[in-house]
Amino acid sequence: MPEIFASALAVVGTVLGAVVAHRYQDKSTVRSAALADRERRHQRLLDACADFLALAEDYRQAQYDRWTSQHAEPGSEAALAARAESYRLYAEVRSSVFRLRLVAPGPQAQRLAERAAEIHARTREIVFAADKADMLARGEAAELACDAFAVRAREVLTAGE
Repeated sequence: MPEIFASALAVVGTVLGAVVAHRYQDKSTVRSAALADRERRHQRLLDACADFLALAEDYRQAQYDRWTSQHAEPGSEAALAARAESYRLYAEVRSSVFRLRLVAPGPQAQRLAERAAEIHARTREIVFAADKADMLARGEAAELACDAFAVRAREVLTAGE
């Protein structure tokens, strides 16, 4: 009789051990999947912010070139090329802002996307400057906004949103 009791206890212990191990494995798998998902979202947000900043810098330079060529030789081939490049980058920056809005997971990241939209609008205004000093001032405001965006993006990304 003691042998039957010992065998039954061994079977129950084995089954209980298998159930506990299975539950632990399930929890571990869920945790790993959640961590991988957070890391993917973080990387997408980082990529979107970096892409936006790079495009915003290019767009600002294109706006300078457009304003300069427009005031030096309006209607020239250089002015038309600068205008075409400006329009191309306008569309790319706008797409980048939309991408940022799509990948922003939470309210702080959504506010980053709104800041990006503001930078896009500020940069667009450079070509409407009345004179070179106004153009440079508008460009500097857009540049400072990009710098502030980069600082805020780092804070949001570090906070793990």
